[in-house]
Amino acid sequence: MSYIEIFVLIGAAMLGGFLGVSLQGRITKDVKVVLAFTGAYLFALAILHLMPEIYHHLAEEAGMYILAGFLLQLVLEYFSRGVEHGHIHHSDKVRGLFPLGIYLSLVMHSLIEGLPLAGGDLAGLHDHGHSHSHEHGHSNALLIGIAIHKVPEALALAALLYYYYESKVKTLAMTALYATATPLGMWAGHSLLTDFDGDATRLYAIMLSVAVGIFLHVSTTIIFEAEEHHKFNIKKTVAILLGLGLVWVSTRF
Repeated sequence: MSYIEIFVLIGAAMLGGFLGVSLQGRITKDVKVVLAFTGAYLFALAILHLMPEIYHHLAEEAGMYILAGFLLQLVLEYFSRGVEHGHIHHSDKVRGLFPLGIYLSLVMHSLIEGLPLAGGDLAGLHDHGHSHSHEHGHSNALLIGIAIHKVPEALALAALLYYYYESKVKTLAMTALYATATPLGMWAGHSLLTDFDGDATRLYAIMLSVAVGIFLHVSTTIIFEAEEHHKFNIKKTVAILLGLGLVWVSTRF
């Protein structure tokens, strides 16, 4: 767990927070294009790289943990109301009140996302013929994917908080607190893996499986919602293709 990784994760969330405040509670068409890009990246990363690694370590048990993550995100989304994929539902009846359920579900979502980021910290965690550079590429790609996803996610959260608070200071303060959730999850994952008496590789694969289940739910929701009224949109289509292509690039370094 390096300071660079912490800076990237917190910086991405705060960037989204500042954008959310500047939009003053609105989600524009350009934001939806960014969401399409992040959704495509997470989907391709899960399918092309993370799932093969998970099945390599867990075999037929992998699907059970991936589905657990998918179902967990369904539960979290019930409380978050879809903020993690750009949904903002305003209601004058609750304006001025802190949206505790939404906020806590997003914090939990971010904590779980951070758990598998700890895998890159453990020397020798991966074996069975996987090269260190190959796994390091996966770790970098996962960090990039989560950081990219944090921008529109934090943007939507900050836009919602600004609507409730009508205060830039309060909104950015709560966004900053939320921004620490993924690094905290990364720290918790590192502690679990280093203190675990059993097979740390298996534990890591389970944590990654749950995170991938969450990625699949969020990314497919974003992609399916990307085309409004089933009309072809060149900007969103290009964003999706760029997101898919970035996965290939990010796993080469």
